Amino acid sequence: MIFPHSKNSLGWYDDHPGYIGEFNRILEYCKQYAKDVSPEGFEVNPILSDFGSMSGVNTRPRDTIHQGIDIIGFKNQPIIAIADGKVLETIVEDCWGATIVIDHGKALDGKNLIAIYGHVGEFKVSENDIVKRGDVIAKLPIKVKYRCMARVRHLHLQIGQEYCEKKDNWGCKYFIKDFYRSLDPHKYWANGPNNISCFEKINHLKKELLKYPFECEKGRVS
Repeated sequence: MIFPHSKNSLGWYDDHPGYIGEFNRILEYCKQYAKDVSPEGFEVNPILSDFGSMSGVNTRPRDTIHQGIDIIGFKNQPIIAIADGKVLETIVEDCWGATIVIDHGKALDGKNLIAIYGHVGEFKVSENDIVKRGDVIAKLPIKVKYRCMARVRHLHLQIGQEYCEKKDNWGCKYFIKDFYRSLDPHKYWANGPNNISCFEKINHLKKELLKYPFECEKGRVS
């Protein structure tokens, strides 16, 4: 499952054939390092740059450790809310492109869950909307055209605790105040730490627990 996501996430290069060498290098990187986090019985979009990683989705080193998770995928693929919440912001930021910020309330440990869904395409929600876990909030972009997307179609999911209303910065600093102290999403999955949890309509787990931001496909059994 990783290879189809890898190749399809690199649609930018279809419009820029002169970068074939870079395309091949990043495709090989995706094939080697995209992390299959599929739970038993399901297949999910792979993570290419995980929380704490020092490498970006384009293979280049980061200046600081990654404060979110970068999940690659197909154009127009639906993105779903990881928990119940209220939409604080929908904006097309100069570097990040279309981005949604949702207040998901508090985690079981009492910490605020302010989630950034970055580098998306079409918005399916508006500011002040109330969303339920599993609601489609956006789609991945058809075209990857903003610098912070690094020429790779992906969702950047980051969870902070302090929303930033004063817009005097860029990148994740534009959306949350505690950008260098973001929470590791892997600690808050509904199935327990480091166990990706798929959204299922019949599952009534506590609303404070998080689900993966993409729908899971049934199929894989180890």
